[in-house]
Amino acid sequence: MGQSFQDSRRYASLFENPKGPGDARPTALQIIRDNDSIGKLTGKTVLLTGGSNGLGIDEVRNLARTGAKVFFTSRDHAKGERVRDELLQELKKESLPQEPAIEVIKLDLESVESIKNGAEEFKSKSDQLHILVNNAGIANSPFRLVEGYESQLWVDHLAHFYLFHLLKPLLLKSTTPSFNSRVVSVASLAHTMAPMHLGDYNFEEREYDEFVAYARAKTANIWFANELDRRYGSQGLHAISVHPGGIRTGLQNSHSEKAAAMIEQYLQMPHIQDGMMSVEQGSASIVLAAVGKEYEGVGGFYMENCGVSRPVPEDAPLGTPGYKPWAYDKEGEQQLWKDSLDMLKLEDD
Repeated sequence: MGQSFQDSRRYASLFENPKGPGDARPTALQIIRDNDSIGKLTGKTVLLTGGSNGLGIDEVRNLARTGAKVFFTSRDHAKGERVRDELLQELKKESLPQEPAIEVIKLDLESVESIKNGAEEFKSKSDQLHILVNNAGIANSPFRLVEGYESQLWVDHLAHFYLFHLLKPLLLKSTTPSFNSRVVSVASLAHTMAPMHLGDYNFEEREYDEFVAYARAKTANIWFANELDRRYGSQGLHAISVHPGGIRTGLQNSHSEKAAAMIEQYLQMPHIQDGMMSVEQGSASIVLAAVGKEYEGVGGFYMENCGVSRPVPEDAPLGTPGYKPWAYDKEGEQQLWKDSLDMLKLEDD
């Protein structure tokens, strides 16, 4: 499907003149209501990474409102349990059509062993998976290696690639003609800052730059979804990449000192302040990609502002919505998939 898919742009007018967090742009709850999804996804199962912080909490909250059974991962299991309990208490006050179902899975994306154990724990509790949301991540971090690879590439791309590989059989098994399985890959507008550099995954060919590393990792998130959809779309498994928008969340805690200072200056620019969103608005595009009826049976494209993204002009100011040409690169996507399999010592299929 890819770039050729054009959606209705139902919410486009609400993004034309943003006024900052809490303005007229939709929240995830509005998305759920607009798609008549409250209580309508009973029997479906969702797994979301990073559900105990920021956007993840609101995504879990709203996906649970659909009646689906929602699992989320947390590297701090005690914190995850607190978040789960608080969400269940909150949702039970809403008189939903059914009892909300939320469970937490202990999983640390910085550990291969933890990812394996988390996947096994999930499979011990569910024999189906309809929606996988690769939500967790780090950004603009100082250079360090995780499992032998640059940390942002590892956490944002390779760890999720590995988790998908472990859960792919369940996603394929669970798909039906009326509800194809979906993978949502949370990317970023930051991909526009730099293209992927295939092969130089640990910055051995150039000096490390945390912004470039993050941009590459976010391009990898888009490429992962594009290639996943290309490989498995005909089997009823689709993937969409999503930029949630500009939101202040715990993601900023992973910034280097240099990045944090530069980003704080960037955030003071008036047009950037106007474009910032609340957490509830930021989770809207992700939830739309996960359950939006308009996106049933399609994938391989990049979304933002609650719709399919359009190309951004080469001379557009930093922060302008849209995707750069390298967001769609069939040969690059195929090579990154192959390289990811090699890096993780996985077999192709």
